[in-house]
Formats: sequence, C-alpha cells, structure tokens
Amino acid sequence: MPDHSERRARRRRVLARLAVVACLPYLVLKLLWVAGADVGVRDLGSLSRAQWIAANAVTFGMDAIAALIAHVLTRPGGRHVRAWPILFPMWVATGMLVALMIALPVGQGVIAATGAENPALSDDMLRPWVFGVVYGGLCAEGLVLLAAFALYADERWGRLLRTRVRDLTDPAGTQGMQRVLTGLALGFLVCSGALRLLWGLGSDLGMNAEWTAHRNAIGRTGDLVHGLGALAGAAGLYALVFRRWGRVRVGVPLAMAWTGVGVAFGSGGWMDVGRSPDTSALLGVGNTADLIAGLLALCVGCFALTELTASESALPPSPPQPDVHRGTAAGAGPAPSPHGGAPRNTSRAPGPSCLTLTASPSGGRPGFPSAQ
Repeated sequence: MPDHSERRARRRRVLARLAVVACLPYLVLKLLWVAGADVGVRDLGSLSRAQWIAANAVTFGMDAIAALIAHVLTRPGGRHVRAWPILFPMWVATGMLVALMIALPVGQGVIAATGAENPALSDDMLRPWVFGVVYGGLCAEGLVLLAAFALYADERWGRLLRTRVRDLTDPAGTQGMQRVLTGLALGFLVCSGALRLLWGLGSDLGMNAEWTAHRNAIGRTGDLVHGLGALAGAAGLYALVFRRWGRVRVGVPLAMAWTGVGVAFGSGGWMDVGRSPDTSALLGVGNTADLIAGLLALCVGCFALTELTASESALPPSPPQPDVHRGTAAGAGPAPSPHGGAPRNTSRAPGPSCLTLTASPSGGRPGFPSAQ
C-alpha cells in the first residue's frame, strides 16, 4: 500500500495535469486572435490590430508559461529543477489568479443579488461567451495549479515550512539589509492597501466622473481583494523578516506574504507600466506603489534564496522523510562517493529562507479584468 508521501505525490501530478488541460481553451482562443481570427470579437474599438495582436501574444505567453510549469509539476524530476524558474512565475501567477478567483465570483454574486448591470453581458468588444471561456478557464486553472504547487512546495520545502519563525537564521549576515528593504516595502504596501480598501468600500477618492460612472460590483470587489491582500502581505513579510510571531510555523506568514504581495504586484503594479491612467492620477500612484513594493520584496527574496540555498545547515534537524522517486529516505545522510573517500551530499533541498521570495483583478477596463 502506498505511503502518505506517495499519495500526495500522485495527487500533485493529477492536479498538475488538470492545470495543463485547464490552460488549453484560453491558449487556443489567444492563438486564434494572434493569428488574426476574430472569434468572439465584436469590435476592437479604439485598439489597432497591432495593439490587439501584441496584447494577446503577451497574455498567450504568460499562460503558456503557466502550462509549462504545470507540466514540470507532473514530472518525477520536478523537485530537482532550480528554484527560480518555478518560484518567480508562480508568485506572479498566484497574485493574478487569487485576485481573479475571489473578485470575479463574489462580484458576479453581488450583481445577481442586486440586479445591477453585468459587464460581461454589456461589453461592446467581446461576445458574452468569451468571458465564460476566458475567466471560467482561468479560475479553474488557478484552483488546480495552485493546489498542485502547494503540494509540490510541501514535498520540496516542507522542512522549511514547518520550521518556527524564531528558528530561522541569518547565515550570511544580510538580515539588516533585508529589514531596510522590507521596511520600505511595508510603507508602500500599507499605503496602497489602504487606498484600495477605500475604493472597495465605496469611496471614489481621486476618481473622475467617467471612472465613477463605470464602477460596478466586480471592480469594487477587486479593490477589496487587492487592499486586503496588500495588508496581509505586509503583515506576513514583517513577521518573516523581523522574526515576529516566533512560535508560528514559517508556512503561515510565508503564505500571507507570498499571496498578498503577489496580489498587489500582479493585479496592480507591473501590468500598468507605461500606461497613462486617464481616469485617475491616484490610480497611477497606487499602481506605482504596488510595483515598487513587489520589487523590494523580490530583492529580499533574492538575498534569502541566494544565501540560504548555499547554506544547507541553517535548519534544525528533522526526521528523515521518504523520497518518493528514489525509494530512500531523504535526509538520511550523504551518499557515499562512487570513487571512495568522503561521502558526498546529494541533497538539493533549499535552505530555510529560500521561499521568503515573497512572491497580482483591476485590469484595463474599470470594474472588470481585461480579457486581453
């Protein structure tokens, strides 16, 4: 009978395969649009054909990366892939997908309950069925991809995630610099989170009449999710870097920082680089704050990932865990060298703070995530 770790590995592989399948409708539709087919398109409006193709090529590439990562999570060797190619895309994807998965169904529920106009049905650019394919597919993709990644992270970094915050170490002596960067990030996250909460709760602070006229339940729910995520991310980041909540296991504040900062960065920061927010100068300020906060948190993660993957001894000892793919106990000791001499260490597990790479729907149109 398979043991617990084998069952979890099987669940992870099944979920990752489902994530690949969930990506396909979105990828096919985007590929058709890039190829010039106007499937589901009513009118491009003010967008030129070149802008339309470029936007869809970028989003096609982003979802293709998500599908590739999901495929990696199905492979036996996925645990031995370098951390960065997995962690950075998954951080951005987590922020974008979590914001969408919460704001869209909650906003649609509010619209159904109040009888307000549904932006999915009144859009002049795309036909209604497109929103079901695009956003329904993204929500399904988010559920299975994030579940698969959670299992993958537990398999690969479970020792770290179950360590208490007070037991984290500073092997390279960079905690002081990490705290400076974190302090700056906290300021931006708190300001952005407070602003988004005000908008989500009904305030139109800094908005012009055009923006206010197009506000709806989905947009306000997205602002609430964004604001709460930014504040939760700030709390988790503070706990990790400043070693607060000492008795709590690392997985709790890490999940808060990873998801919260990811929501702020992915759904409001980098997506608006180079865009002039005609509706509100304050919106541009908030998006810039999200972008800077995300980059600062990323720098903190770079410090931790670099120094602590080079120091395998920073965690307290833990019982050996079975290795699903090798059939031996992970952590049972270094393997003997085939050429004799001192044993060599074959473990590739990252150090204790590699996941403190803290890891983004308010899109192009007010109140609804952009389908481009």
